[in-house]
Amino acid sequence: MTRRRGGSAARIRILGIPLRLRASWLIVAAAIVMIFGPQVDRIFDLGIAAYAVALAYAGLLLVSVLAHELAHALSARAFGWPPTEIELNLWGGHTEFLAGDSTPTKSLAVSLAGPAANLVIAGVGWWLIETFTPVGVLGMLASVTVLMNFLVGVFNLLPGLPLDGGRLVESTVWAATGSRLRGALAAGWAGRVVVAGLVLAAVWLLIADGGGTNLVVVVVAAMVSFVLWQGASDTVAAARAGLRRERGEGRGR
Repeated sequence: MTRRRGGSAARIRILGIPLRLRASWLIVAAAIVMIFGPQVDRIFDLGIAAYAVALAYAGLLLVSVLAHELAHALSARAFGWPPTEIELNLWGGHTEFLAGDSTPTKSLAVSLAGPAANLVIAGVGWWLIETFTPVGVLGMLASVTVLMNFLVGVFNLLPGLPLDGGRLVESTVWAATGSRLRGALAAGWAGRVVVAGLVLAAVWLLIADGGGTNLVVVVVAAMVSFVLWQGASDTVAAARAGLRRERGEGRGR
């Protein structure tokens, strides 16, 4: 994966893998506190402490994204592809690794490991809630952990790059045509379709909600859609360029 530079970051190691936490993550934390702090206060009447609970929401999301990226890194390592860095940032995170002999199956397995980790956490969390029935703030945080991991897992399974589910499209076309570039091109276009669907869903939500949807939610949704569209478009452009080079080399022989 492509390394993103710029911005300050804290860097540590976890399971031997460098972990970079970008300062931009604070924007995510601030947005979560702004959205959920007042809601927690209305439910539990905690006053200023409600914002500390909302900050715990942000911490749980950070852990969920970290679990997702670690699953990518460890599955890559299992295939002999050394992970070089995990980065957590404004947009969630990404994992870099040195891929050797890649195949459609290996590429898909590494990509789906992330969403699978989140869905496993959601399932285990749901079982713990059903078994121990936590209440109050603890019960809310447990439910939020389950919900966040479920949403992160399902969202990343959407079938279009740069989301993990896009590798399913890429690997299917790659296996059928023998060309990873054609697979990437198809997955990039699928990513554009996914973004268009997300935008339509957001517009429908705004209309159905009568304009009552939180402005922060709208802004975050717009930013995420923009980043996904940019990632999908970059994939399409790179795949087209690669296919043009292949055709040029073929004519030159």
